[in-house]
Amino acid sequence: MIKRGILIIGLVVSGLLSAAPLKVGVSFAIPPYVIEKQGKGIELDLLHTAFMDSGYQLDFQYLPLERTFRMLADGKLDAIINVRPGMLDGAFLSRPVIRFHNQVFTLAPLTVTNLTALTTLKVTAFQRATQILGPEFATMAANNARYEEVAKQQGQVHQLLLGRVDAVVMDERVFYYHLAQLRQERAEPHIYNRERIRANALFKPTLYHFAFRDAAVRDHFDRALLAMRVDGRYEQIFANYGAEP
Repeated sequence: MIKRGILIIGLVVSGLLSAAPLKVGVSFAIPPYVIEKQGKGIELDLLHTAFMDSGYQLDFQYLPLERTFRMLADGKLDAIINVRPGMLDGAFLSRPVIRFHNQVFTLAPLTVTNLTALTTLKVTAFQRATQILGPEFATMAANNARYEEVAKQQGQVHQLLLGRVDAVVMDERVFYYHLAQLRQERAEPHIYNRERIRANALFKPTLYHFAFRDAAVRDHFDRALLAMRVDGRYEQIFANYGAEP
């Protein structure tokens, strides 16, 4: 019995040691997609589920967005999240993984019907927004002395609800996640009432892929992603964060 126990333990340890590391570059915490302190979030959960019992050991590297691209190209990362076709060469893109929908959020009664109207408003957006949201948005930002890009997106939501900015630009899931968190944390929840918000849909939704250096790893992820969509685990991961796919 003792020898058998030792053998079993040895096999388990051997299996753990033989798990291949898979270094995945992810942008700094963007709840609900990436929650760094908890090591979870919609996109991290999708990866954990896809590579469960796969023989790969996920190693998340929290880095600035631009750096993840460089490190993947240099072979220092095995995969990165949130890539669109044409953004990089020499990598294998997965099937579409997630839909982002950036919107312009304002407080009622203010609504915005076009990007030009933002030129006269105090606007904050996420970092690299002028490179991601198209030339018309970039032109607006260049002509708006009160436009700025910030890293902390919860701060954007807070500033809007306090009336310190006129409009914020960010993904809808990120906005409503932070709004819910602020409502729970603050002593004046009426200020963070969702009914005060106007979501101005001036951008089309965008599909994002994950990128892998190895085609076989990409293929494994694609198969797992399809299985998750079929059996409902994909939708459940979003639901865990109060979101829809």
